[in-house]
Amino acid sequence: MGSGEAPPKTADEYAPTMPEGMSLDALKADPLYGGFLKGAHARGMNNAQLSYVLDAMQVRESMRNSPEAAEADLRKDFTNDHALTQALQRSYRATAAYAGTEETRGKLEAKFGNDPDFIRLMARIGGELGEDSPPAGLSGAESQTLESLIAHPAYLDRKHPEHARVIAQTKAMYAKKTGGT
Repeated sequence: MGSGEAPPKTADEYAPTMPEGMSLDALKADPLYGGFLKGAHARGMNNAQLSYVLDAMQVRESMRNSPEAAEADLRKDFTNDHALTQALQRSYRATAAYAGTEETRGKLEAKFGNDPDFIRLMARIGGELGEDSPPAGLSGAESQTLESLIAHPAYLDRKHPEHARVIAQTKAMYAKKTGGT
């Protein structure tokens, strides 16, 4: 085939020249590429051909994940600097809120950080989260008071001597928060 090199006897015997920053062990362990080497072997690819494909994949991946390409794609939806900045902030906020841990957030950012589709998705989710501000109608101190009332032992204990007072205060604060009476 091509260079005259024969494919290895099994997919496990591949020894291609790996692109910089990529290792054969990592490729074998990656669930996205788990069957890739077996598929290449089944199609009779030799090490030189496999090396070419891996180089092409890395070039495509680096182009796809470039900040410049991501910004150009995002500018189709967010046409000015302010809109783009807001979308990026909402995306970051949603990723931070739902990632669970810093480690997971870091992995998500490394994997999807410049993916315009991921950024759009997370920006929509981040927009639903709203700003980190107190609810409408309540000041920061009042929000903390409402939280402390709900956490108060009397809130759930009907037999507690302060139950009626805590419930009345909680209802009044919820009415203020929602604009009700």
